[in-house]
Order: sequence, then C-alpha cells, then structure tokens
Amino acid sequence: MPSSFDKFSKYEPVDDSLSSKDFQRSYWLVTHKVLLRNLGIAVLLVADTLLLVYALSGFAQYLISGQPREEAMILEIANRLNSSSIERQKLAAAAPLDFGDGRVFVFDAGNERYDFAVEVQNPNRDWYAMVTYKFNIAGADATASRTTYILPGEKKFLTVLGESRVGGIGSDAAFEVVNIMWSRIDRHVVPDAVQFVADHASFLIQDPIFTQLSAAADEATENSGNKISFTITNTSAYNFWSIPVQIIFMRAGSVEGIEETQIRELKTGETRTIDVRNYVKNLLVDDVVVIPSPDVFDASVYMEQ
Repeated sequence: MPSSFDKFSKYEPVDDSLSSKDFQRSYWLVTHKVLLRNLGIAVLLVADTLLLVYALSGFAQYLISGQPREEAMILEIANRLNSSSIERQKLAAAAPLDFGDGRVFVFDAGNERYDFAVEVQNPNRDWYAMVTYKFNIAGADATASRTTYILPGEKKFLTVLGESRVGGIGSDAAFEVVNIMWSRIDRHVVPDAVQFVADHASFLIQDPIFTQLSAAADEATENSGNKISFTITNTSAYNFWSIPVQIIFMRAGSVEGIEETQIRELKTGETRTIDVRNYVKNLLVDDVVVIPSPDVFDASVYMEQ
C-alpha cells in the first residue's frame, strides 16, 4: 500500500507558487517536527552538561591548587605596594615593635665568630612589618644589615649569626633599626590576620632534644657537633617549599644560644625528623624551643597542592 508521502510525491502544482519538491520538504518537516524538537533538546542538554562538567572541574582545580596560591598572592600584592607619600600615615597608625627589655644577646660561636640576637614582638593584629636592622659594636664596625619580616602578632628573634670578628669583641652591642616598612592587611580580604597566620603556619613540634658536643660524637668525625633533633608535622592545609626555623637554646629559663635552619618541601600532613648541628663548645642546655616562621603572605613559599 503506498504511503501518504508517495501519494504527495505525485503532487502536480497548478501554478508556480509551490513546487513538488518544496511540498515534499514541507511535508517531511511537519511529520518529523516532534523528532526534530527532541533532537534539538538533546543537543542542548549535551552541550549544557559538557559546559557544567568543565566549569565544575575548573572550580575543583581552583579549590585544590589555585586558592592557596591566589589567596597569598592577593595578599602579597596588597601588602607590598607601599608608597612613600603614605608611609608617615602608616607609621602613625601602626603600634611600634615591642623589644621587651631591649636586651641584646651576644654569643661566642667559636672560631672568632659571634651570634647577635634581640627578641621582638609585633603587637599589631593587622600590620605586617619588613625590618632592616644591624647590631652596633662598641669600638668596632657594625654588623652587616639584615632584612626580615615580622608577621602580625608574631614574636621572634632578630639575628645576625656567625659574624666573623678577628680578635674577639666585648659584650657591649646595641641593636639599631635601619628601616621599617609597614603593610596593612586588608580586613576585607583577611578578617583576622593573626588567625590567618595561625592557620597557615600550623606546625606540631615534638621531642626536641639537645645532645652536647662531647656526647654527640667525637670532634674528629664528620658527624661532630652538638646535635639538635626534633620532629615537625605540617598540620596546616598547605604545602611549603621552605620553612625558616629558629632553635632557641635555654638553660634555667635563660637564652643560651640560637641556631637557624631551613626545612625544605614540607607537605601538608607530613611528619619529618630534623637533625641540626651546632658547633659551640661548652654549651649547656636544658630546654630547646623550636619556632617555625614561614612568611605566609608570600605566595612563593607555597607549593602546588
């Protein structure tokens, strides 16, 4: 039995308004209208699904690897852009650094080298300090200048270690701030800078042990030196390329010496045993304080997640 389409294919127009082929195409479109509509909807759904998957994968990638670096990078840009025209306003707004009793520690590091240190705290919750400093020595040249950061609320030692002084020095040294640059942390970006520092620089220090030179090893061996060991766990959500660490040697509550080291490539959740050597003779220690201090506002300290 011939189909309706076959019947219409024999259609002969009575004038030039509609040809047989035009009529056949129109008939096909009318009879397949539902199929074409469903096909169009299917194409749109596939396109929307692909776009949604792409957007979600990009967002997931951002959360996993991009957010920490972007967050730190935004802060770094915001906090490093200082102009001399507003520096006086910053100095007026930020509370001065707290140097406690101002005592300067001078330690004999052996081999005519000396360590200088002063304890400092940044009392500001919203201000980051970049400090250039030196130690002036009575009757001799000052130490080389050094520049370092002090995070909001942070307490640490400003040091110059291993300063060579032929012939020795006296115990009289004075600390001098050569320059200080303040950067305000934008509360719209970081509502609580101190908590931000605590969350990002979150480390668990366990089992700090000091073993004196004579008990650690024979001075003639390659493993000689006072041995300081401890374990560190990165309890933050961030991977770090490098973490500066200060090691404070204590005896009966007094500071007896300072050592500094760098811990390389410590990933989130990782625990590592650290072994540091110090070559100061006759160093008596009954406690060791370990202070990790990465610059959490510097994007370059973070590894990708």
